[in-house]
Amino acid sequence: MGTSASSTGPNNQSPLVPPWANQGEPIKFGSGDETDKNHDQSDNDDQEIDNGKVQKKILGPTQEPAPPGRLAGARKSFGEYAKGGGDSSKLRSSLRKYAKGSGGGSGTSRRLASGISAGTGLLRMMSGDSVTINNTTLSLSALNGLTKDQVIDRITEHLTPRNGDADAVRIALDYALAEALPDEQDFNVDAITEDVMHEALSCYLTDLIFQDIVTGMGKAWFYTEHASKHHRMEEELRELVKVVTQEQVERLTHGSRDNITRDNITRDNITQLQIDAITQTVEFWESYND
Repeated sequence: MGTSASSTGPNNQSPLVPPWANQGEPIKFGSGDETDKNHDQSDNDDQEIDNGKVQKKILGPTQEPAPPGRLAGARKSFGEYAKGGGDSSKLRSSLRKYAKGSGGGSGTSRRLASGISAGTGLLRMMSGDSVTINNTTLSLSALNGLTKDQVIDRITEHLTPRNGDADAVRIALDYALAEALPDEQDFNVDAITEDVMHEALSCYLTDLIFQDIVTGMGKAWFYTEHASKHHRMEEELRELVKVVTQEQVERLTHGSRDNITRDNITRDNITQLQIDAITQTVEFWESYND
């Protein structure tokens, strides 16, 4: 997948949480045409999500001021990683400093609220619901018989928000669906199993976080001019993000009932699962040593 490494990233005037992460078009859910075989829908399920509702579910300060040069340390370490021989300790150091400079786990979750809203729409659709945005409704049953690429295009177009996070969310949706959907000639909604949903969730959050880091590192990417080395840097960074993110998703969805309050993906925990996985991934990086 491509990255936005050509961006110079946020500057000292950029807020920790962009204004569009606090508002946005509501995503509404209804009964799909297909009977969901995996989950029971409770009467208390939320039938609508938007960025404001996501923000209310995130613990911690609602709006912290962005400290001056908050990502300077992360960019310096990442630049040293880029200029050197790919020293993984420099990469881990940059992630630790990124985690602290980006507002920690809760700050990152707040910044990615548009992505979390879209992710809720994706997983609710995979659970059998219809999803309505801007008076347009889509359900997976309507996509039966289309090719995999056509299905990905329809879902991505439907769920991508119309704000400053549009590119990041679109890329993450494309990546997650390409990785998770079965490679079959014609799409069949019955192929959406619990395993497919878990894979989609892990891949989607991996790419959202990966893109946030790439944007945050900004010009530090330019310290290497060789395309092959740049590609290796992307792969190593993505792999680090993927390993930690998938570990958090696994803990939250398949952990011991004594320690984890959820043990699968249900309609009423999809938003909180994403928030917790993002928060815990970033908090894990804060524990890295230089």
